[in-house]
Amino acid sequence: MTLHLTEQSSTLRLRQGRLQVELDGQTLAELPARKVRGVVVWGNVRLTTPALAFLLRQGVPVLYATLEGQLYGQAISSQGLAPEVLRAQLQAQQNPLPFAQGFLLGKLRSGLMLLERLSRQAPTAPQQAEIRSALAALPQASGLEALRGLEGGAARAYFAGLQAVLSPYGFSGRNRRPPTDAVNAALSYGYMVLLGRVLLALQLAGLHPELGLLHAEGRRAPALALDLMEEFRVPVVDAVVTAAFLRGELDPQKHAEPRDGGVYLNDTGRKVLLKLLEERLNQEAQHPKGFRKPYQELIETQAARLKAAILGRKPYTPFYLWR
Repeated sequence: MTLHLTEQSSTLRLRQGRLQVELDGQTLAELPARKVRGVVVWGNVRLTTPALAFLLRQGVPVLYATLEGQLYGQAISSQGLAPEVLRAQLQAQQNPLPFAQGFLLGKLRSGLMLLERLSRQAPTAPQQAEIRSALAALPQASGLEALRGLEGGAARAYFAGLQAVLSPYGFSGRNRRPPTDAVNAALSYGYMVLLGRVLLALQLAGLHPELGLLHAEGRRAPALALDLMEEFRVPVVDAVVTAAFLRGELDPQKHAEPRDGGVYLNDTGRKVLLKLLEERLNQEAQHPKGFRKPYQELIETQAARLKAAILGRKPYTPFYLWR
């Protein structure tokens, strides 16, 4: 499991093989230390040296993020990557197009499926048509720049479709750095939670998260993590955020606040969304290959399949939403 530390000013300790979250001398939560596969530290939370040392010795990555959802660092074990995997990743970067096409195929198919599901809330037929055109053009793309152009057009159409559904909640299109409304704030926060899960999956698979195949290196987040994350943005984050506003689980007036020139989820809003995302990650979905697993395991499965494809063992099959 992934442990999210969200209680501000709390401390994570290791006692007799158990991790304990404490605040003002009170134990808020505890669990067997060996069950934890990753830790995400949100804001002002402290880890004792014994707790951090145990996690790193077990190969458990520890990620650090701001309350606004920006990942700013990580602590990982000193155990290096297998040289043959690193060489294969560098070689894959010489011919990244098949991998990049797969990532975007998954993203666009899922986006199209979500808009089809939301068409009962608002008409999205024109946007669906644009995404279908982009999907049809993907196999003919001559390079990464052509792919990014297709993705950009499809993304504009997709978020225009979401705007038709979510405009009553102040959503007028995708924006960030800073987000200017509650929906964008929720999307940005959700993507950062997802990024943490994808990073953990890549590290568990033994892949270098910086060596991207679609995204350029040197961005604000590891490029390969952004690549694999494309397949899960819609099913894990967008679908959850959209449903949360439509059902009233997230409310712009109750769960967001203006700050630092933008709009961000408040403490209650972050906890509500994090709970919904955790529920989604534990929910089963069907892979295009026919098997079913919880989303968290699907992310890890895709990381392992990506590694196998990079090593030349089998072609890569992206994940996308089914009906």
